[in-house]
Amino acid sequence: MSTEPLLSNRKASRIFFHLLGKRARLAGIASSCALAKNEAGKLLERMERTGLIAQQRGAYEVDWERFVPMFVGNAMGIYSAAMPWKYIPYYMERDPESFVEASCARAERELARIKVKLAGNDLFFRLVQGYFHILATELSDPDDYLEDLRIMDAIEEFEYGLLKLLPLVKRRGRKDPSSKELIRLLADWYRRIQSYDSPSGAALRAAFGQVGLLDDLG
Repeated sequence: MSTEPLLSNRKASRIFFHLLGKRARLAGIASSCALAKNEAGKLLERMERTGLIAQQRGAYEVDWERFVPMFVGNAMGIYSAAMPWKYIPYYMERDPESFVEASCARAERELARIKVKLAGNDLFFRLVQGYFHILATELSDPDDYLEDLRIMDAIEEFEYGLLKLLPLVKRRGRKDPSSKELIRLLADWYRRIQSYDSPSGAALRAAFGQVGLLDDLG
């Protein structure tokens, strides 16, 4: 079942961010999120089926055990596009006829392995939780410009944020395995997306060069 429609759904996102603050029952969710009770009930059923939330004794809460893997899978937009290029030189030399297919298959297997490692990393788990709890605090301000934020917006922002934040990560003195593994995984993610150009990105780079805005190393 595809999760993208719900992650991009404004009303489902409103419910999700509301539940980050505390567990709530159907009536309270409908009232707080300005939804009809019947509509809220249907959305909650869909969100529970896809793994966004869980229900215990009639009260709903974010299902972090299922949401974090979902987050990882949807956050790797540029990374997923960039990963095959890691293997293209290898397969181009060994299998010129089908190097694209072979590279994509290898990249898919590698990404699947990385997703499992990230989703199972305790520090990454806490990072994702903290990120969304902070967003929920911002959203509680009635005048905040984030009031219409979708879950998918927040997920996609992670990859762009990584480009700015990874160089600032403190690496020295890290002794615990979870921290060291996370930094290694994020560093590879950072390197792949930093060096990747989509066709339009390559065209933009060439245009910058044509008008003299890039040096010879750009």
